[in-house]
Amino acid sequence: MRPDRSRFALGLDLGGTKVEACLVDGSRRVLARKRRPSEPGLGRERVVANVLELVAETAGGAPFEAVGMGAPGTYSAAADIMYGAPHTPLYEKPGLVSLLRSRLGAPLVVENDANCLALAEFFAQCHGRYSTVMAVILGTGMGSGLILGNRLHRGPNGNAGEIGHVSIDIDGRPCECGRRGCGEAYLSGPSLGRRYAERTGETLAPDRVFERFRAGDADARAVLDESCRIMGELFANCVNAFDLEAIVLGGGVSNIPLWYERVPPVMNKALFGVPGRDIPVLKAVLGDSAGVLGAAYLALREMRLMQF
Repeated sequence: MRPDRSRFALGLDLGGTKVEACLVDGSRRVLARKRRPSEPGLGRERVVANVLELVAETAGGAPFEAVGMGAPGTYSAAADIMYGAPHTPLYEKPGLVSLLRSRLGAPLVVENDANCLALAEFFAQCHGRYSTVMAVILGTGMGSGLILGNRLHRGPNGNAGEIGHVSIDIDGRPCECGRRGCGEAYLSGPSLGRRYAERTGETLAPDRVFERFRAGDADARAVLDESCRIMGELFANCVNAFDLEAIVLGGGVSNIPLWYERVPPVMNKALFGVPGRDIPVLKAVLGDSAGVLGAAYLALREMRLMQF
């Protein structure tokens, strides 16, 4: 498709603590990017007011034609609810998206934030190299999005690729979703911290656990060694299921360099079928820009300026 710099779209990344917006033109250039607190604890009207004020500020008068929004969980238009957002209970109540849609004055497309990450990182570092990719957010939770054959694959309910809630041990650690042994129960930031605290009595953020690992702490080494094995086996399951060519890691926990050194050998050793494959685990290159850019791409697709 031919880029068009005379047309404009907005991307929104709605999180539990902040909302971010970016204005792009039809060539995917970012013209403005701003953020502010989302304040879900103050109710639905406050969240919507914050989003609308941010949209107006970011657009700066530009006549945007569509808005894409990434949000935690999976949005059901029929129920007007975002399912699977346990860390932000307000978002799991009906009415937020429809209220925002009624006040925006432009079409609104809502997608899971991990799918937005997958879109943004796919076009940033995979398009033309790999056509079948999974992007994983490791942070407060564990989410993922799939690009299969150069297309975003969301499934009929928008729930495809949720590997954070694939169990690696049916009698394993309890997960907030109610199951046991989910990837999120081992690999999210809070889960890594809890696992270290169970051994030491000291609760640390994942980056601090990695600092202890580098300093030779035996407990940190045990936690992170086990995490690399779990991640490698979980990712191997995904490659075996979807015939992936690459995996991209984003989110705060993705900043631990150990994943990129230790996980690929575990994963590649466990692959089924064609021998000799070397599936890379790539670090996200867009940082915390990824979600809002992927959301903007949803709007550009709504305007028929992108295909995926």
